[in-house]
Amino acid sequence: MKTRDFPDGTILLKAEPGDEILSAATAEIQRRGIFAGGFTGVGACSEAEIGFWDGDKREYLKETIRGPLEILALTGNVAKVEDGKAFLHAHAVLGDRKLNTRGGHLFRAVAEPTCEIILRPLAGELERRMEECGLRLWKL
Repeated sequence: MKTRDFPDGTILLKAEPGDEILSAATAEIQRRGIFAGGFTGVGACSEAEIGFWDGDKREYLKETIRGPLEILALTGNVAKVEDGKAFLHAHAVLGDRKLNTRGGHLFRAVAEPTCEIILRPLAGELERRMEECGLRLWKL
């Protein structure tokens, strides 16, 4: 993953072909010690795993989608979880060659050829903790 820093603190992250987007971005964010912020992105991927939270079952219903896929919208936030590591909470809308779209919580996506992310870090830390509902939620 390539990066570029701007004077206002914004960071651009560019995934390379074959990068697993979230793990590569998480590694860079962890390396920089960023534990609060938001991000948006666009790009394309060869496959992705998305999910829908089923509150009754208290689990994600996951599906792997094979590409090529356009990443029409990628949005999310950064926080710190119980083990002290950065966690990216991401949602995505993906489009296929027939112009159909699918979306949900993004668990994994393999860049092909790239994903361009605009990260806006916040000063300080935001924590996520496991709640009774079965999700790690912001601790405000």
